[in-house]
Amino acid sequence: MKMLKYMILLIFLVVAAGCNNQEGTAATAEKQAENQNKSDQIYASVGGKKIAQEEMDYECFRAQLQNALSNNPKNDTCPPEKTLITQIVELRAVDYLAELKGVSATEEEVQQRMDVIKQDLSSSATFKEMIASFGEEKFWNYEKQRYFTIINSEKVKQKLIEEEKEKYDDQKDDETLKYNAKKEFDDLLVEAVGMIDTTIFYE
Repeated sequence: MKMLKYMILLIFLVVAAGCNNQEGTAATAEKQAENQNKSDQIYASVGGKKIAQEEMDYECFRAQLQNALSNNPKNDTCPPEKTLITQIVELRAVDYLAELKGVSATEEEVQQRMDVIKQDLSSSATFKEMIASFGEEKFWNYEKQRYFTIINSEKVKQKLIEEEKEKYDDQKDDETLKYNAKKEFDDLLVEAVGMIDTTIFYE
């Protein structure tokens, strides 16, 4: 009789362990599926180019990195998703505007700018630790595009200053020319954002 009880108990334990294992496996699978769905999330399409989760993660990380480097580590939250999407759309609008103005950053210019940044931050332990956690290669790939856009914006502004000089035949001082060019750049950027075919998929 005792032997029968032990056998029943043993069978119960095996079945229970199997159920727990299946529940754990199901939970793990569900979590993996959730992470996969998140990684596949498409937030918007701008000029035919999608804004996916990885790019959103980079923009979030970049904001956190800037806060950390400016000694503001307490503000380590991501900006709202709508803010990040708007920022990405504006960055792409800058490149579109540069194309319209016939200017473009070169590979050499971008690399030189990145080399300066790397040199400036080479002694920062915070910088090294944070980009290592994000993924150094992935970070610098996105930074390359960011500096391409930054240089494009500088070239567009310089082009606008030159156009201002021609318009006023050098009768205005440099500060006025720069102010006028900056205002025109902002206006053109708003127009460029409106001209780019943009679809928001995520609310």
